Amino acid sequence: MNLLFEIGGDLLGWVASGAALLLSWWLLRALMRWLVRPRDTRLSLEPAPSGQARTLVVLVHGMPGLRRFRGALDLVARALPDADRLIVDYQGGWMRGYTSNANALEIADAIERGIHSEFKRGQYDRVILLGYSAGAALLRKALVWAYGQEEDRAAFGRRGKRAWVDRTERLVLLAGMNRGWTVSPKPSAMGWPTCVFIRACQVLARVLGIGRLILAMHSGSPFVADTRVQWIRIARSDAVVQGRQPFPQVIQLIGNRDDLVTKEDGQDLDTAAGTVFRTIAQTGHKEIGSALDDASTAAALERRRLIELAVLGRIDELEPDVVELKEDREVTRLVYVMHGIRDHGDWTDKIRGEIEHRCDAGGEKVAVFNAKYGYFPMARFLLYADRQRNVRDFMDRYTEHLAHYPNVRAVDFVGHSNGTYILASALQRYSTMRVRRVFFAGSVVRSDYPWAQLVEDGRVERVINVVATADWVVAYFPKLFEQIAGLFRVGTRGGWLDLGGAGFNGFRDSGVAAAVDDLKFAVGAHGTGVAVAEPAKLNAIAAYVVADDDSGLRAFEGAQTQNARIGFSSNLSILVWLALITLLFQIGLLLYMGFVLMGWFGAADAVKLVYPALVLLLLYFV
Repeated sequence: MNLLFEIGGDLLGWVASGAALLLSWWLLRALMRWLVRPRDTRLSLEPAPSGQARTLVVLVHGMPGLRRFRGALDLVARALPDADRLIVDYQGGWMRGYTSNANALEIADAIERGIHSEFKRGQYDRVILLGYSAGAALLRKALVWAYGQEEDRAAFGRRGKRAWVDRTERLVLLAGMNRGWTVSPKPSAMGWPTCVFIRACQVLARVLGIGRLILAMHSGSPFVADTRVQWIRIARSDAVVQGRQPFPQVIQLIGNRDDLVTKEDGQDLDTAAGTVFRTIAQTGHKEIGSALDDASTAAALERRRLIELAVLGRIDELEPDVVELKEDREVTRLVYVMHGIRDHGDWTDKIRGEIEHRCDAGGEKVAVFNAKYGYFPMARFLLYADRQRNVRDFMDRYTEHLAHYPNVRAVDFVGHSNGTYILASALQRYSTMRVRRVFFAGSVVRSDYPWAQLVEDGRVERVINVVATADWVVAYFPKLFEQIAGLFRVGTRGGWLDLGGAGFNGFRDSGVAAAVDDLKFAVGAHGTGVAVAEPAKLNAIAAYVVADDDSGLRAFEGAQTQNARIGFSSNLSILVWLALITLLFQIGLLLYMGFVLMGWFGAADAVKLVYPALVLLLLYFV
């Protein structure tokens, strides 16, 4: 009896400690979010002394703030004394810089509207844009929106093409975050201490809910990826290529010691005519934009000279780098084949080979990517941040492929389990993402996913979803998230509740305009939809993706009903979760009681500390 009281006391202590920790975290998070709350973006015009300026120069600083950008402002004032300068200050909150929670899209909208207003007032003959680091990314977004590529601007009101882009002569980017920053992999010029520090700050920022502005600049984020796709569409448009639509000369300057932005960061800029890329010696990320007031060394003077040449557009004197463009203009179609959790994706090789064979036989050149992101344990899949990491990686590759294959006209997708989530999340979070034919198996997407809206918007053409008879993985685990979301009426963009049971229940939009079809029911469990060792299934998937031939899809409809036991119990999936938690607790309790009964009190105390940690590690990595 005393042992039971002791165990009960320990449980109450754990619960109390957990509650106190949760409350402390919530209070700290609320305080930090209040400290970094953003303020409105401020734009100030500094007119030329003559008062008769025909040139407008727009300057946007980086994350260190406007006060660290004064050197650039002075340099432009001396290089273009007869130009008006529109200076943007977007940092917000009492704690500024890298902790800022300012919204990147709101800043870009303010910049674009500010340029439009000043251009309309001043009727300038030309516009020059200059941005440093994150400021360069913000300017790029403002520019693509002004060209009318506004898929992600709906929340602020779409305004169509602006007149000022036709007068924009030059875009100068100082270490611009065109592909976004990342420490995975670590940039070659970055030291390991800095890399570890940044990784720790990433985790801390997400836990505390701060640093949203700098996180928006991360590689593969919606802000970055959508901008790159929009940029490519403008630069590769027939109007620009044929000279009917003016496009600014783009100059990207980067230091050879830059530990945050690499040379490869300018790759998508190479798609635009007249793009210039220049490396500056003895220069890091900080010096190229926030230390331009330094003139104490020969390297500093040379840095200032090159930036001034870029601002003036004197390309011959700038002596740009020789950049080799890597393009394949023969590919007209991209196909992605993505595996799921607890799966190394070996089956994707067979689908890739079959699709390539059929396209080659038809005289069409296709690029098929069966990207393998490695073994992905269940516990990590259930964590929203880990799921989104795969989504960002996919979108980063997607934008790279659009740049590498400029003549692509269609994108198709085959996904299983977590692969289905990657595409579904990308379509919701990235406004520029478009696919033609979609094939899902073992889908972990919510049944109420808004396919009808995507089809209506022209972002998806057709969806095939395999619904299995005994997919207990989907029925018991992702489906619980959908049930919780339904209970609390959380929309399909519900963050960590964006999982669901479409692989077991199908999509509610199935049958909408014959665009979304559930195949009911494929005999088998979670992997039956991609059991491509069966020739009929392999041929059916390939025929659908390559030629929209659905005649073989009946290979996935081998039963009229599902497993009744799984169907019933899936509606009570919370009980399955509770049973698993109870089982793990009982195992720990038996270990503890066994050591106590044997008199090994030290080992029993160790169980209280070590066992929970071992369970979490096991779930996270297995």
